[in-house]
Amino acid sequence: MNLAEIQSFKQIGRRLRSEREGRGLTLPAVARLCGMSVSELVRIENGELLGFRQALEDALTNAEVYAKALDVELDSGERQHSGMASINAKNDDVFIPVFLRKK
Repeated sequence: MNLAEIQSFKQIGRRLRSEREGRGLTLPAVARLCGMSVSELVRIENGELLGFRQALEDALTNAEVYAKALDVELDSGERQHSGMASINAKNDDVFIPVFLRKK
C-alpha cells in the first residue's frame, strides 16, 4: 500500500459520505442496504486502512458494495489509484526499512 492508494481511498470515503448525506440517508439505513455494520461504513467514510494488503482489498470491496447500494459508480481514476484496477502488490510497493533489507 502506498501513499497514493491511501489518499485515494480517503477521497472515495469522502465522496460516499457526501452522496449518502446528500440523499438524506442515515448510516444504519445504508448499513442495512449493504449488509455491513455501521462501524464498517464509518471506516470507509473516514478512509481508514490498515497497513496490510489484505485489509486494503477488503476495504476496497466494501467500498464498492457501499457505492453500489447508493447507486454511485466509482470512476476509473478512483479505482485505479486506490488499487482496485490492480490489486496485486509489487515488491516495490512495500516499504522495507534499510536494516531489514537483504544485502
